Amino acid sequence: MNGLILFCVVVFASAVCTYGSDAPCLRAGGRCQHDSITCSGRYRTGLCSGGVRRRCCVPSSSNSGSFSTGMVSQQCLRCICNVESGCRPIGCHWDVNSDSCGYFQIKRAYWIDCGSPGGDWKTCANNLACSSRCVQAYMARYHRRSGCSNSCESFARIHNGGPRGCRNSNTAGYWRRVQAQGCN
Repeated sequence: MNGLILFCVVVFASAVCTYGSDAPCLRAGGRCQHDSITCSGRYRTGLCSGGVRRRCCVPSSSNSGSFSTGMVSQQCLRCICNVESGCRPIGCHWDVNSDSCGYFQIKRAYWIDCGSPGGDWKTCANNLACSSRCVQAYMARYHRRSGCSNSCESFARIHNGGPRGCRNSNTAGYWRRVQAQGCN
């Protein structure tokens, strides 16, 4: 995929289609949507493909919280978070034989491996500070053992594929999705 999306709007029984990219909005930590939908932050114009009413909803800082600090950069965490959930607390979804929850789509086993912060897996996963602390702790535990570089690519691939995910060719596609969010 070339990063462009086809966006079509039906207006009075005729379709208007445009090509564009939502990447600028995603890099700003937002989500493209029609501006008639309630935004939990503020709308920014010019960051989304499509019609003039399709705008970037960027969560307010009080809503989005902040990322935990550690070996994974804030930018890399943001890119992974955008790929996993649009960087929103989206609850749990069935994925590869178990639930994945929250901002980083954290599985229960991952939460246990990161030291079980916050006392409850689902609550932690849906809290940005707690879930990013879990990702930082998971990387601190497994990155050194992986033998991989200290890079966003390694962190993203470990996040997606487990302790040796940076060496697994099956995680290369996931890394391309993270790169599309503006990380390298």
